[in-house]
Amino acid sequence: MSELNVQAIVDITAGSCPQALHWPAFNRSDVEVGIAHIGVGGFHRAHQARYLDDLMAGSGDLHWGICGIGIRPEDKPFLETLARQKGLYTLTEKDDDQTRDRVIGSLVDVLFAPEDPQRAVDLLARPSVRIISTTITEGGYLYDFEKHRFFHDHPDVQHDLGNRVQPKTIYGYLWQALEARSKLGAGGAVTLLSCDNVPHNGDVFRKALLGFLEHADPSLGLWVQTHVSFPNSMVDRITPAPGESDQQAVLQRHGVVDPCAVGAETFIQWVIEDDFKAGRPALETVGVQFTADVSPYETAKLRLLNGSHLMMGFIGYLAGYTRVDMAIKDPAIRQLVKDYMALDAAPTLTPIQDMPLDDYQGQLIARFGNSTIADQQQRICSDGYTKLKNYLMPVLTDVIEAGGDTRRLSLLFASFLKYLDGVNDAGESMPIIEFNLSREQLHASAADRLSLLKVDALFGEHPDVRDTRFLDEVASHLAGIRARGAYAHLKLLLQG
Repeated sequence: MSELNVQAIVDITAGSCPQALHWPAFNRSDVEVGIAHIGVGGFHRAHQARYLDDLMAGSGDLHWGICGIGIRPEDKPFLETLARQKGLYTLTEKDDDQTRDRVIGSLVDVLFAPEDPQRAVDLLARPSVRIISTTITEGGYLYDFEKHRFFHDHPDVQHDLGNRVQPKTIYGYLWQALEARSKLGAGGAVTLLSCDNVPHNGDVFRKALLGFLEHADPSLGLWVQTHVSFPNSMVDRITPAPGESDQQAVLQRHGVVDPCAVGAETFIQWVIEDDFKAGRPALETVGVQFTADVSPYETAKLRLLNGSHLMMGFIGYLAGYTRVDMAIKDPAIRQLVKDYMALDAAPTLTPIQDMPLDDYQGQLIARFGNSTIADQQQRICSDGYTKLKNYLMPVLTDVIEAGGDTRRLSLLFASFLKYLDGVNDAGESMPIIEFNLSREQLHASAADRLSLLKVDALFGEHPDVRDTRFLDEVASHLAGIRARGAYAHLKLLLQG
């Protein structure tokens, strides 16, 4: 460290960048903003911005620079730091065999919208901005995923409907920007591209925006239906929340101070429905997959990756493993996950020509074991109630319909119910993060955890015969886990 000339990333140029850090291979001063991205978190910077950086470096097409926009008050400190760095930051891609640091240069402008809402609206309305993309998380859509309706009565929505000058939601900003675009007719056409890990994310975005416009400006909604596209997309890259460890690694390796450094695994995937109203970058040249229907890819990812996360998550956490890579290296947990993927999830999926499911399952096992990512079990298990509903119920429904073996799935549900007690096999306390279960619900259900599954979104208050049989399996597993511990119960199951 003493031999390195410590300097801030904002002071580095192409000529002074340490060779091992890899400066962007294009002239940033020539880049034009063609994409506005709302929600400049770690995932966007490790995923979409990386793909655009590759594109500009490889093709010389500099019309697709990104302007990052933050709309939440809590975004301000980070965006101010990123703006001081002129959008530059270090991305570290790593696994157990390699580590590569690179400076990403595709993010060429940064705006904190609440500080100057009109500037953000003007940028979003600019005809040269042909794509408006988002990573605003599931909650940012203000959409009821069970009843498939927009939360028009949400306080922030009501605020935006009555206060155009200082919007709080993405829809308040888009309302004004699309209104300005509509005055240009076909020349104002744009693509709204969701990059969130939400099933059928483009369809959700479309329904939510049109739901907002029903109350704000129905005539604008008609223009949107003709001149705005909402392609579904599937995104995949494990990207832990950026932290001091990412910054310290860049400092130690290169002598560069970068408070915006982000780390991610080496695996990366992006599948997009090819439906763009105003043109698009040639991202297929850098590995993005374009398709007419993203559903098979999305379903495979949700059932294999997200489902496996939960399969190893609850029982691994109960067994005392706090990190994903440590859990998957345990032979019993590894076997459980492999059996779940091959015997339960994969048979419910449609074969995909350019994404062989056998290969994908092998990749997932390797990715879960990436010790340089050190993904936390607490993150995997958080909001488990909602994740079970979204990721595992569709698998279970198909397995039951086919008359299949439900032992592993019932073990998963039982592990989740035991996890809610907040104590692992060794009697140690585990933090429980459940956004959709109140303390009152957890306390009231302590003597009968199965009652939490007898709701409309899961098995209903009066389950049918097949669901009752499954819940009996869950109850049997739960009794075994309580009697002998989750890990001992798992080993007993595998022996049978």
